[in-house]
Amino acid sequence: MDIQVQRYGFWALPIAPLKVYNRANALLQGILDGIGGPTIPIFFAFLKKSLLYKNTKRDTSIAGISYGMLPRQRMDLFVPLNAHKQNDKTSSQFKKNQNFTDTDTKESNSDCGELPVIIVFPGYSWNNTAGLIQLYKPMAQTLCDTGVFVILPNLGLPGKTSLSEILEDMQLVVEWTVSNIGNSGGDPKQIHLLGFGAGAHMCSMYNVASALSGWEEIAPFASQTISKLLSNPNASAELVEWLRRLRRPVIPVAGLILISGVYSLEKQRKYEEQRCIETLSMSARLFDSIDYAEAWSPLNILVELRKRGIYIPNSMFAKRVLIIHGQKDSTFPLEMSQKLFQEFCLMDMDDVNMKVYANLRRIDPSVILSVQDASLARSFLEDISAALALDDSDNNTLQKESLERDDDHDVDDENEFDIREIKNKLSKNSLLSSDSGTENTI
Repeated sequence: MDIQVQRYGFWALPIAPLKVYNRANALLQGILDGIGGPTIPIFFAFLKKSLLYKNTKRDTSIAGISYGMLPRQRMDLFVPLNAHKQNDKTSSQFKKNQNFTDTDTKESNSDCGELPVIIVFPGYSWNNTAGLIQLYKPMAQTLCDTGVFVILPNLGLPGKTSLSEILEDMQLVVEWTVSNIGNSGGDPKQIHLLGFGAGAHMCSMYNVASALSGWEEIAPFASQTISKLLSNPNASAELVEWLRRLRRPVIPVAGLILISGVYSLEKQRKYEEQRCIETLSMSARLFDSIDYAEAWSPLNILVELRKRGIYIPNSMFAKRVLIIHGQKDSTFPLEMSQKLFQEFCLMDMDDVNMKVYANLRRIDPSVILSVQDASLARSFLEDISAALALDDSDNNTLQKESLERDDDHDVDDENEFDIREIKNKLSKNSLLSSDSGTENTI
């Protein structure tokens, strides 16, 4: 029996001329994906702004919040500058009824929150986001300045965390947000997951997980059907295993914002084989078998549900979905996003939209939102605001307040007090780690 050794990295370089050409072309296209499109002009715009204008943007983040029991389970919370207004509304609402018990107060606190929440899951890596937090902080602050809470979680450890553990971490972050964000002026019923690249894939997986787990709760035959859902028994077994590890219930979120994502790892592997980069790509290293890749492919799962005539109520999925992709993306092809959009449409979802940016390659939000006043950034923020169902009047008011806040010391004092108050609440509830550092100056 012949023993085949799978080689990676330098030792996987091909010798056949056709493979050399295909691989070199794929690597060139990958480089263009990274630096092409808006990256270079945005970089120069960022450099110009940094050199010519004073940076007055304030850091409204609270770092080191614990969302789980493990040391690595930490996250940053970005508090919008108008959060104190929501807290004032909440307090006045409480005073109208003096018969509230403590339980009633907590429930009303959650109901009175009006600001949406975005939980950001970065791209570039499937098994950890530890090195990406600093890269995504400017983007998170820009999103926060539009008047929403933004959460930037640390997921996994480099090379030591499985996809199941990442999905469990995501579940913990959502559960923390539902339980605690109402105390700070956020709306636990308006939680949105924003993912880029690998992060978009995992956000889609969470959406599928909430639907399948909810279906198991209401349909006695669901578990048996899921165990035979995919085309291969091994793939179905892997699907059952990762779903089993999640606690019940898996809380559905209000919306998904999926940017430059990959939604069928099985199709992605075949695409990479055609380009002769299957031994170089990160997806091939993590999803080393077709069966495993299929079990972690949200597009494949949705297609099989439709083919088998299985109906899962839309209430178990995200209510709103926005899919964004660059027309010329060669890393994760546009076709994948188009097929996911088609499946959502066939499901007759209430609110699903797709935007394709013509002549652009990879759409990286951490790059696009680094210069907030650039035309592409404004368009991008408008798309996200529409996905959050924010009114245009609210957006204009928030942007005006953002521009005027530098000259208003009273507002600064209120915001500084607001951040301190939220941070004190987290500390009292043992949600803020002791090594999170000193308070931010707002």
